Amino acid sequence: MRYLQNEHHKPLTPPTPAGGTDLALLNRRSVDAKPRQLPALPGTAADSARPATRNGALLGQCSSEMLIEMLKQHAGLKDCSAETVQHINAILLELYTRVHKQERNFKRAFILGGLYGLVECTSPRILLAVARVVLALRVTGSNLTGACKLIFKVARHEQHDGLFHENDVLELLIDGLGHASPLDDPEACIYAYGCIRFLTASNAQERDDALNRNWAAGLEELSSPPTHAAIAAATALISPSASDTRKLNGQQTLVSRLARHGAVELMILHLQMLNEAGATRRLSGPPLHTLYQLSAAMRALADVAQQQQRLQLQLQLACPHLIRAAEVSMGELEVQANVVRTLSVLSEDVECCDTLHNYAARIGLLLGPYSKGGQCTERMLAVLSRLGYMLGNILAKHETARVQYYQNDVAMEYLLNVLQQLSDRPLASEPLLDAQIKLIRVVANMSVNADVGAGLGNAHALGAVLFRLLQNATAALGTTATESAQPAELLELLHATLGALHNLCFYQDNQATSPAATTTTTPAPDVAPAPGSLQSLIAELSTALAQTLKRCQSQYVATKVELARVLGNLTRNELARRCFCAAGGLPLIVQQLTRQANGRDYELRTCAIGVLVNLLGDGEQRAPFLQLRGAELLALLLRGALEQEDWFLANIVCQAMWNLLIDGQCATALCRSGSILDEVSDLLADYLDEERLTNGDEANDDEPEEEQESRKERQPEPDTELETDAAPDALWEDFALVATDLLERIQNNFDKQQRQATHTDNDDNDNDNDDVFIDKM
Repeated sequence: MRYLQNEHHKPLTPPTPAGGTDLALLNRRSVDAKPRQLPALPGTAADSARPATRNGALLGQCSSEMLIEMLKQHAGLKDCSAETVQHINAILLELYTRVHKQERNFKRAFILGGLYGLVECTSPRILLAVARVVLALRVTGSNLTGACKLIFKVARHEQHDGLFHENDVLELLIDGLGHASPLDDPEACIYAYGCIRFLTASNAQERDDALNRNWAAGLEELSSPPTHAAIAAATALISPSASDTRKLNGQQTLVSRLARHGAVELMILHLQMLNEAGATRRLSGPPLHTLYQLSAAMRALADVAQQQQRLQLQLQLACPHLIRAAEVSMGELEVQANVVRTLSVLSEDVECCDTLHNYAARIGLLLGPYSKGGQCTERMLAVLSRLGYMLGNILAKHETARVQYYQNDVAMEYLLNVLQQLSDRPLASEPLLDAQIKLIRVVANMSVNADVGAGLGNAHALGAVLFRLLQNATAALGTTATESAQPAELLELLHATLGALHNLCFYQDNQATSPAATTTTTPAPDVAPAPGSLQSLIAELSTALAQTLKRCQSQYVATKVELARVLGNLTRNELARRCFCAAGGLPLIVQQLTRQANGRDYELRTCAIGVLVNLLGDGEQRAPFLQLRGAELLALLLRGALEQEDWFLANIVCQAMWNLLIDGQCATALCRSGSILDEVSDLLADYLDEERLTNGDEANDDEPEEEQESRKERQPEPDTELETDAAPDALWEDFALVATDLLERIQNNFDKQQRQATHTDNDDNDNDNDDVFIDKM
């Protein structure tokens, strides 16, 4: 069967076998477009005089030779009426039935010769019917390639999808591929896997992730061995349309049929064959293009496989082979980008992610070619984004993968080098922003592990990278974005950077907070931090965070929440507290606490109070806090929290009040004024009464249901990241412990004031040994 290629291309076909006419060579004869007299059917002269009938029953009485002769009468047919389509399709159906039964009294070359004249027909139904007959003949070589090409020609148009539900052409296609090799018959595999890709591609492929965009213009006919440019041009999915979602059920049906018929097992086998060849020589030409289309088809299957356990298990087995394919295609950017994209889609599946986590460091080594600098192209950024996305998914779920990756010095070096190179570039494009976001996410998820997080605090250049990204993203807040970089992407980069800093800063306090503090990953106190590490930039980072908080306008509440979380961990470090306050941080935190406590503002309030607890642990910040009317603010916050029975919020407000009253001068000043501490004492005594708590619950049971629901709606939800899964009774018990100590301290301060009317007892003055700090944010 000829290739449907451009006329100037000479088809790669074997010589014609002696004594027969090969279908692939029949394109050399000219087609007589003039109408011909149909041959007479066997029988009487009267029967021969009657015109040929199109009745299916009579077709069954014709010999196979007669059916072929009928088809030859339509050789060269292009456009045709619905009646003609029905007639030709009936002949082809009858012919397929006989061939499928393995009837022995026909010549394969003769049948192929009759089919050739129909390959230019514009009817997709006829083209599929021709392909079914050809595949039923169990053809190989160029004839198999021709059949795959016919099916692909139909499959590339979305409106033809319904035709594939009407027959067994997909099963025949898989059977045909089973006789093919991706090395010896690459073009058959290219068109077959391209067909599978089009038929199973769904709208699910267009994810929030920016890298799911299509980068190519369309799939073209092969007129020469594919070059890198040809590979890039031969890869586009069909354009998403409004009907994509409606197609999903039909696609799932096709995917189920393919899975039941062994399509994925065959794809894995072909993948292994390509990998074995790539281990001994560099893949190029059609085999390389086969790898591209095969991985794309596997990705399309994964997109609609969520509800198909069998297919998910099969795809899980493919993961190691895809990783090897990504290694084999290193240096072939277009192909590797497609393989990595397939892996990133599979990493979203729980079972596949469980398989991939054993290869975390090996996947990280794929960053190697991109860690050496050079031109930063869109496709290179696409690979980096997909690698980062996949690694981020793996490290988010698997503790062993975090340690494995961190302990691989080469993989870590590649990651840090790539991050450093990307951070040096101006934020001028969406692909660059996306690559930075995905790779920063790798650092954030890796540093969840205590040993890894502590070690990364002294990693060379990592602190400088995060600091630079923080500054670059902050500069865009409140300003007009560049032409290609939208505010949403800039904010996402800022939040990703803050997320990484949030985890890493937990390990940067003055004390040993994790087992890593006693290992070689954490420098001894008398050893200078590594240049550019996070530990070496504590002061600069604290100042930059204060400036970022100052630049955040009112609409950036979520950004303020992320900033407060970072500061909640970082300000446990004494140097960080001093530098943050020197940059005007204390008034900024007080400002955040004056907002209304609802929605995201509630999260901001709880995080900001946590920061305040740490800041008031330093004696020099307590007097300035009083000047900012901080005591009145804490009393107001405490009353609101207790009235809402928000024991978590009331707990941390009491901790802040405790740190404030450690200072003897502050305690004296507040006791002399009287009203604030009197109010706090009354509140604490009232809500520490367990009988009141019990009676309150009984009273609530008597409330009308509408009022109970209204009260629940008015009460803000505590931040689940700040609060454990403790029951309300446990939260109240935690509050009661802190509140009891605070109430006792207040009463002791009042007693001292009564005993010493003329001077202040300084026995407890500046007793910082009793300071409390937020454990973590």
